[in-house]
Amino acid sequence: MKHVASGSAALLLALGLFLTPFAAQAEEAQSVGAAVEEDRLVVYVDGEEFTAYKFGEEHKYPFFYPVTGPATGESVTAWDQEPYPHHSSLYVSLDWVRSESVERGNYWQPRDVLETGQVFSRNPRIIEATGDRVVLQDECDWIVPEHDAHQLRDTRTVTITAPTPNIRLLDFEFDFEVLKDLQVGPTGHSFFSARMRPELAPGDEDRGPEQAPLGTGTIVDSEGNVNEEEARGHTGASWSAMFGQHHGETEGLALVQHTGNPLYPAPWFNRDYGFMSPTPFDFMDDPLPLEGGETFTVRYRTIVFAGDPDEADVAGWAERFQAGE
Repeated sequence: MKHVASGSAALLLALGLFLTPFAAQAEEAQSVGAAVEEDRLVVYVDGEEFTAYKFGEEHKYPFFYPVTGPATGESVTAWDQEPYPHHSSLYVSLDWVRSESVERGNYWQPRDVLETGQVFSRNPRIIEATGDRVVLQDECDWIVPEHDAHQLRDTRTVTITAPTPNIRLLDFEFDFEVLKDLQVGPTGHSFFSARMRPELAPGDEDRGPEQAPLGTGTIVDSEGNVNEEEARGHTGASWSAMFGQHHGETEGLALVQHTGNPLYPAPWFNRDYGFMSPTPFDFMDDPLPLEGGETFTVRYRTIVFAGDPDEADVAGWAERFQAGE
């Protein structure tokens, strides 16, 4: 005889049959791989290019581009985008580093003027590509070529995973060595940064389309501040996200600063035209001295997500990062 579940049992059975596969799929980790292609380390998610670490010596500094969204497969970040084409997608840089022979080592801009400051990639390589994660590493020298001034050196390690179909994580660790006595900043052009594509940025009617074309985007941070007016200069936020509509899909990117970073929490230099950065050297009254021989480590997580920050659980992924997960 055919058995038919009744009442709540039938409902639970239906949920088990129809919802469990979907829930399992929603949490299924995606495979990741990597390859070396000329001047790029390319990372793939399920066989499709997700991002690439660009390290050629024609660039002011190494950076990641594209950084593709899970829903559209197109980059959520911008490179060579007006205004301010020296903002290169996802990167770390500085524009004001003084040493004994250098008034201003400028590793930030202009992008085609390299002698005033350049971050040289020395050993870009794939450390691990196991299917569930990719680990990239590089050693970089921060040099002002016109003065042959070697100011900083860093070893950068980037761990990339795709824990669900709608989430991509890039976990950055920068181990810095100060090569001589320095003074840094004050400057808003400082350190770990993301430049979003204009469609995903809020834009600004007052600045006009040349400076801040109107997009569909919103900036929100961990404290609930919204857009540049509230979220710029705020010091209490551990993360900021920018998200909007593109090709009918909602996608975005969040930056998370680790609580163990020096000068945490860094204030946020968030701009409606599409720029986000926790900038430890901004909003200072005086330059920050760094002693030769000093070392320090900074860590950041980048969350690339589909949906809005609540749907993507950006807060949860930020908390996991803070907890070392």
